[in-house]
Amino acid sequence: MKKRGIILTSVAALAAALAGYLTFENEALTVTPYEFSSQALPEAFDGFKICHLSDIHVKSALRKYPRLIKKVAKLSPDIIVITGDLLDSRRSDLQTALSLAETLTDIAPVYYVTGNHEESLPIEDYTGLMSSLSDMGVHLMDSRTEKIYRGENGEYINVSGIFDSPHFTVNKASEMFDENAFDLFLAHRPQFAAGYARAGADLTLSGHAHGGQMRIPFVGGLIAPDQWFFPEYSEGMHRFGDRATVISRGIGNSLIPFRINNRPEIVTVTLKTAG
Repeated sequence: MKKRGIILTSVAALAAALAGYLTFENEALTVTPYEFSSQALPEAFDGFKICHLSDIHVKSALRKYPRLIKKVAKLSPDIIVITGDLLDSRRSDLQTALSLAETLTDIAPVYYVTGNHEESLPIEDYTGLMSSLSDMGVHLMDSRTEKIYRGENGEYINVSGIFDSPHFTVNKASEMFDENAFDLFLAHRPQFAAGYARAGADLTLSGHAHGGQMRIPFVGGLIAPDQWFFPEYSEGMHRFGDRATVISRGIGNSLIPFRINNRPEIVTVTLKTAG
């Protein structure tokens, strides 16, 4: 009996440790900073800070959202970008998602493109989401380009985005970019990273891959949508000459409800003028 009790106690302790680890991996937000230098960037934008959020998958008023807002506010970004999957089409909580987005607009201008979960919503939910986001001042960037101006001389960068699609055409996307300006591009799916650069995007921000869901030391992510096992593009900065794509590991979970060695992250990218 004594031996059995020791075994049961050990199993319970291991289970509690595992539960604690999984909770930490899924709830403990981290901030990952990057710098990106470009000769195309105007001097007025040197030091311009972008806060990149992706794959939040809002399902309910979970405790991580107030912490998310507090961390974003502390970063003092010039703009906030959301690269899709603000909510989860399987268990969406539209009001919480809208409340989160509205609070973020109080911190900095918010630029947003849809992900596959928005595109999977019933049409009435989709149109309601888009209308409400627009009404609160979120910049809806699906197939649109806007200029951000800074400095006394009216220097600007372009911000463009595309609605989520499993297909990407370099020639069509290239129409959105200006070879004489710095082009920031928002696109949910990272597997087209090289194509975004070929099309003319100086810096692309993406998500969707959830960091590979489970990250294996010295190997990387295990599995990602569209890329499947051992995805090439699951997180981090990927350079293509003088252009780059930065991929967020995301904040929430979807079909696979947990992360391993893959904490949810807020990404910041600080722009620097090169040369």
